[in-house]
Amino acid sequence: MTTADRNLQARSSDRVYQAAGNQYIIDRMPRAADAGTIGNTLPRDTAAFTGRERELRGLFDSVRQHTESGGTIPLYAIDGMPGVGKTVLAVHAGHRLADQFPDGQFFLDLHAYTAGRRDRPPAGALFDLLLASGARPSQIPTELDARTALWRKRMAGRKALLILDNAAGRAQVQPLLPGAGSCLVIVTSRRRLLGLGTSQAAVPLALGTLPPQDAVALFAATARRDHDPDEADAVADLVRLAGYLPLAICLLAARMGPEQGWRVGDLVSDLARAARRLDHLRAEDVAVGAAFDLSYRRLPPARRRFFRRLGLHPGLDLDRYAAAALGGTTPDDAWRHLEALYHDRLLDQPVYGRYRMHDLIGQYARALTDHLSADAKAERESALDRLAAHYQQAAQAADRRLARDSGSPAHARQQALDWMRTESANVFACADALPVSAGRRLTALAAAMTGYLRVAGPWDQATKLHQAAVLAADRAEDRGAQARALLDLGEVYRLTGRYLSAEHSLRQALDLFERAEDRRGVADTLTQMAHVQRRTGDHRGAADRLAQAVARYEELGNLRGQADALDELGVVRCHVGDHRGALDTLRQALTIHRGLGDRSGEATALYQFGAFQLLTGEYPAAIDAFERALAAHRELGNRHGQGCALNYLGNAHCHAGDYAAANAALGEAMTLHRALGYRPGQANGLNYLGVVACRTGDLPAAERSLTEALALYRDLGSQPGEADALNQLGVLSRLAGEPHTAARRHEEALALFRRRDDRLGQAEALANLGDALLTTNEVEAAFDRYRRALPLARRAGNPRAEANALEGLGRCAARLGDQSKGVEQLRRARAIWQRVGAPHAARAVDALLESLSTPRGT
Repeated sequence: MTTADRNLQARSSDRVYQAAGNQYIIDRMPRAADAGTIGNTLPRDTAAFTGRERELRGLFDSVRQHTESGGTIPLYAIDGMPGVGKTVLAVHAGHRLADQFPDGQFFLDLHAYTAGRRDRPPAGALFDLLLASGARPSQIPTELDARTALWRKRMAGRKALLILDNAAGRAQVQPLLPGAGSCLVIVTSRRRLLGLGTSQAAVPLALGTLPPQDAVALFAATARRDHDPDEADAVADLVRLAGYLPLAICLLAARMGPEQGWRVGDLVSDLARAARRLDHLRAEDVAVGAAFDLSYRRLPPARRRFFRRLGLHPGLDLDRYAAAALGGTTPDDAWRHLEALYHDRLLDQPVYGRYRMHDLIGQYARALTDHLSADAKAERESALDRLAAHYQQAAQAADRRLARDSGSPAHARQQALDWMRTESANVFACADALPVSAGRRLTALAAAMTGYLRVAGPWDQATKLHQAAVLAADRAEDRGAQARALLDLGEVYRLTGRYLSAEHSLRQALDLFERAEDRRGVADTLTQMAHVQRRTGDHRGAADRLAQAVARYEELGNLRGQADALDELGVVRCHVGDHRGALDTLRQALTIHRGLGDRSGEATALYQFGAFQLLTGEYPAAIDAFERALAAHRELGNRHGQGCALNYLGNAHCHAGDYAAANAALGEAMTLHRALGYRPGQANGLNYLGVVACRTGDLPAAERSLTEALALYRDLGSQPGEADALNQLGVLSRLAGEPHTAARRHEEALALFRRRDDRLGQAEALANLGDALLTTNEVEAAFDRYRRALPLARRAGNPRAEANALEGLGRCAARLGDQSKGVEQLRRARAIWQRVGAPHAARAVDALLESLSTPRGT
């Protein structure tokens, strides 16, 4: 018998065992149970236990199934980060299950992560278990194998519960497991005890932080504060700042509980402002930081250094390559460190191959570098620069593969697209973390992300990135980089509907490009300026700038730029009524895109071509063009292009009378536009949804959509959009039985359309005004409005507007007594509806014609 065993035998109320060398650790221990006594060493259950219902239900159901079947009960291994509540869960489960295991309930702390303690060796642990099970010290052998055999012999045929808490690993736990399959064993550890599964039927139970609602409930139960509805938001913020970590929440509750006069919001403010939040998460000798420190101190020196550098990562997660850049090592070495930290529960791996730190662990890792030497701080700055260089090089490589003229195979483009989607948030965070001195790195990062952000967003983050790039290039006096950053910023401003800001940035870019005699830069900027002008209603100004851009691209031999400018020029010519010129221009653009193998450009040209067909009443052809454009943009991952094609597709389905398809397309478009922050697309989608709702009789939904669209158009400064929304609101008012309000809204819209010389808009507003006047039986006035609308519709080349005017003239003629003239006009309208593929409208005219042919009084 060892010295420790003799001491324990002589003084059986103490537990003494040799931890290492000549060091002895002594704990109080219950006296040995009598042979017939049932041992129970479970700690007291937690009175304020909250949540974990899913985990408990899974554990209880599994235990019940195995006990009822008479099979071997598996071992349950609970793992989780420090402070997540592993021990509390295990003890609570033990108390709930105690009645099912009447032959003893044992709890043993193995001290793998206990301050000032060494891991409890298996031999000493078995000595304690044997004593608790009724064995006398004199009966306990010295050797580990002999103790294991005795323990298993004593447990044979018994139904007992054993909780092995705070385990270091498989080697510490394996000798302590009873051989009886009727015993329930629960092991808790900060490490993932995957090795137990190789020799035992182990069921892993990975414990995460609490869901927000359970975290709030835990705080309330622990603080014992009366429920105050006014503090609900503050409590939600408090548990969020505590990282939803049970230990942190309980420590905060312990501070708040005795002080009923304290307001939760005050503590939230302190935590939110704190440079070192962990300093607030302590009570007496218990602290979240100390719990983390126990795990950190067990790491080998090289892994500690790697862990500290991971804490410098400014984003949410990272892969082995970013970790290698931070750690200054190879990707393979980085992976080995990452996997070890993952198994130590200092990292999570929510997606295979991507690692993240819990917010509080990240703060702990960063705090470790706060008091470094000057040399170490220089190494920290070097680590951040290596990370930024990694993201820059990877983004540039992905951008080259995604470029429209790259010729990259589909799988390479998909890999690049996946990288951009996954890493864009990290690139933003890295750009934010760069010091002022890293201006060139920042401008290179922004430039590499431009192509992807243009089509996929998020545009609020893109705006911030390009604004920072403009400032960085200006500080570095790099006028070329500044001009490009201003151009990129102007484009994002335009995409988000900030047209005045876009014009300002683009004018600055144009000035810098012209000074540098950068003809490509000038052409690109002119094209973007024309985009802004078209959306604010200056179609002729846009046409002039696009013509200049096309000429410059031709001089440069830049076919892609030429095709892009021609796309926009075709749309502008369509708006000013030059249909022949628009058709020729759009065909030319489409031919160039196809010749270049430019799928993205071809898709954009397709939906621009479809918009022309929609305007000229070729609904089936337009729908086909939009669907092909949508398929291409989906294949390319272009969310902006998908949203635009869907908006057009929904509008086309609406005109063709397929309202269900229209709503489906427009709803999907709205989801994309909102995710991107594309406010012009949102405004257009709302306007179209309002039209569909009017036509299907859902007037409350129409009012919501159209009112929101009008407000958004006005905020954007888009007078064409404002006029469209006002015109549709007039239709809504007429359908709601408010013809005078309808007339006023149509007059407002008409004035805006006239200001922009928008013939189609004027024709539509005049015809709608005629409809409102007919409602109040002002037939002659209505006839005048339809008569004025007809030539405008024809000059605009829009069959839909022409048919509406003819239909109105026919109804007026019939009501004024000229029935034959009315029938003639209505038949002409019906012929147009049939030609353009709008059968619902043709049927409505047929009903009018039938009513005119039916003798009155029959």
